[in-house]
Amino acid sequence: MKVLLTTLNATYIHKNLALRWLYQACPEPITPTLWEFTLRDDMESIIARLCEGNFDIICFSVYIWNIEPIRYIIQELKLRQRGLRILVGGPEVSYESFDLLDQGVDAISLGEGEQSVWEYVAMCEARQDYEISGIYTKSHPNQTQRKSDLHFLEQLANPYFMEMDRHDMGKRYLYLETSRGCPYGCTYCLSSCDKEVRLFSTSYVLDLLKQLSKSDVKQVKLLDRTFNCDPKRALILARYMNEHCIHQTFQLEVVADQLSSELLSFFLHEADPKRFRLEIGVQSFQQPTLHAVGRFQNNERLKQVIHALRQAHITMHVDLIAGLPYEDMFGFAQSFDTLFELHADELQLGILKLLKGTVLKQQAQAFGMKQEEAAPYSVQKTNWLNEAQLCTLRQCAQAVEKYWNEARCRYTIEALLDEHIVPSAFALFIALGKHYARLPHPYALPHLYQAFAQAVMEMVGECMDRHTLLALLNMDYYAQANQRLPHFHEDKLSKQERSALKQAAKDYGLSPYRLDHYAAMCYGRYAHKNGYLLILYDPKQKPQRYWCNEAYTEWKELDHENNFACEQ
Repeated sequence: MKVLLTTLNATYIHKNLALRWLYQACPEPITPTLWEFTLRDDMESIIARLCEGNFDIICFSVYIWNIEPIRYIIQELKLRQRGLRILVGGPEVSYESFDLLDQGVDAISLGEGEQSVWEYVAMCEARQDYEISGIYTKSHPNQTQRKSDLHFLEQLANPYFMEMDRHDMGKRYLYLETSRGCPYGCTYCLSSCDKEVRLFSTSYVLDLLKQLSKSDVKQVKLLDRTFNCDPKRALILARYMNEHCIHQTFQLEVVADQLSSELLSFFLHEADPKRFRLEIGVQSFQQPTLHAVGRFQNNERLKQVIHALRQAHITMHVDLIAGLPYEDMFGFAQSFDTLFELHADELQLGILKLLKGTVLKQQAQAFGMKQEEAAPYSVQKTNWLNEAQLCTLRQCAQAVEKYWNEARCRYTIEALLDEHIVPSAFALFIALGKHYARLPHPYALPHLYQAFAQAVMEMVGECMDRHTLLALLNMDYYAQANQRLPHFHEDKLSKQERSALKQAAKDYGLSPYRLDHYAAMCYGRYAHKNGYLLILYDPKQKPQRYWCNEAYTEWKELDHENNFACEQ
């Protein structure tokens, strides 16, 4: 039989590991085809190509982000190709998705499908109909969640360095799993349904890392739900990554308050900080909320670890979830400000999703939760947050992503908080979110900074003059590009100020030719003092940025460790 393994990835740089495991687990004499598409691809073109392949069985890997377009593709395929069988699998369809059997799907793979999928294919090829563990059909609606034997998987050719991937390995993420399952029972998470943690053998993983170290791969994302669930093993793997995989960066999900002293010491004193990115799920600092969702988190230890990792320059991505039980707007604001004060590199504010199969979805009615009918099933209201408040938090999340995570206005945000100009980080991002949501062209840089200035001025009123705010924003704005940017406001230097600044810069020792032909000048603010920002552009390298005070007696070369001063 002709079998296709396929999916819609978020973007080209992502690869689907589940399909590659299926491919490697396929028994002879079947030789499956593996095609990947993206959500940006034209749906009609995808359908046409799938029909041209004339497959007997098409297996789709399904997630919350691709279920709707895949549902459409399946319905169209069934209308156009008689006799085609469709099998779906993945997190989105492993629970409560049996209605798909009335929408063109013939079988659903529940859980891990490396063996059950091929058992289903063999059954179809034999033109028989019998029950298969882990396969749900109309005639055999068993709901067993199948688990694959990791020892069996280790005997297969590994799915990480397949020939089909070699030509673009340096351009795409490599997803790696060293374990399956999660030891924790967070009721909102699908991983909590599999509390049995199964570890691939250390020797197997070390061999993979050895191959990885010799590959063109640049970015590796571990799919392990808790990298540090076995601290000693985690330390062995992390040390190998650090010592041997010198051309790769690794993204690891850790439970920070449970980091062993040895593993924490590794990240603080041994690890190359440029090569590790830690994902830390905080979700909330409110103990009633944490207790309600089955999280047992030592908040003080968590804050200490994040602070220490920050001091060691380890990149961190930290998460909060809005919409959890017992957390109202005031409580969430406390969680947000507590986490923001730790200054992690990225802060993701997510809205709770009631995923199929989770305990929290079963408890939704008791907590007054209303959710979206279609994926991604985000909560729209709870007993503690109404629709308007959750809408406000979505806008806040957008502002965090655009202004903080993308480093558009970090300097300004830190200065506003450090100088106590805005009441709190949460209040600032709430205001920014409302203005960002109204932007006609939210990705145009001038509009972005204009919205920031307007939001802050409306918030602080007379507590800050507009000139000082714009001077701060200039420090961020002109760091966004290597080419000269258009002004985004009318607060510009006078001819006399430009002339005086240029002369002071020449006296300071900067190139007269570049000052005359390749310089941009504006107001700037540094170390709580207003002054001037000077940018020298160069087509062959990054611009050089300088700040000097209003008296031209103090100079700072930005983006460098050292301060520079001269006396006029």
